[in-house]
Amino acid sequence: MTTYDQIWQTFLNNCKVSDIDLPNTPEKIYEQIRNATMHFNNRLRKKIMCDDITETVSEELSEDSLLILAHYIRLLFLVNQKTYFESLWQPFSSDVGLRNFGTQLRSLETSVKEQERTIDTLIMYTEEDFL
Repeated sequence: MTTYDQIWQTFLNNCKVSDIDLPNTPEKIYEQIRNATMHFNNRLRKKIMCDDITETVSEELSEDSLLILAHYIRLLFLVNQKTYFESLWQPFSSDVGLRNFGTQLRSLETSVKEQERTIDTLIMYTEEDFL
């Protein structure tokens, strides 16, 4: 079985995120892994289950699956960052003189779209060619 440590380390190795934004407790890391696993299962029609007690998932993930799951964790971080930025700054952007609100928001949107494309590409690479 694949451990949470393997999943989290793969995420850290492949998807740089500011240390400030990273969860700082095991419970929050577990939440991130469980959430990404739900998205992974939905997209790939799998039934991988997370077990917080043993800190493992229900099956041994291939390198491809591990990489895709790590990128789902990053995608969810980016989506949450974008939502937080919008809800925090949009109402006050003119009041606090945030001139580049639109630029920063477009940058976050681009990052989300790029991450979605990366996941799509990784999934495509896992497909077998029967030519």
